[in-house]
Amino acid sequence: MMKNGHVLIIEDDYDLLFMIKKLLEVHGFKVLTAITGKEGCRKFRKYSSHIRSVILDLSLPDQDGMHICQEFRKNYPTLSIIITSGSEDQNQKSELEKIGIDAYLRKPFDLNDLLRFVVSSN
Repeated sequence: MMKNGHVLIIEDDYDLLFMIKKLLEVHGFKVLTAITGKEGCRKFRKYSSHIRSVILDLSLPDQDGMHICQEFRKNYPTLSIIITSGSEDQNQKSELEKIGIDAYLRKPFDLNDLLRFVVSSN
């Protein structure tokens, strides 16, 4: 049985992207993936009526994840946004919390924690 809505993962680490995708699929989620910010934004625009959650890496090779997060939040205020980052920048985390993200997971993180956030937002 599929969960309501799709999850979009925007992550440039192929191994992590694959692990998250498989985890969510095993738990019944339909998953879309992108390895760049540009690709992620394109997929989001195409499937926005189906996407309920976005898992967004802040450190992408082509775009600033903070900017992507701000755009998603501004245009889709009820979208669940889960941020992943290797950074310990508390100012950045505070800014993201002001934007209204649903979760901030510092890499490396426990995949079960990620799953809990996704399940609770769908």
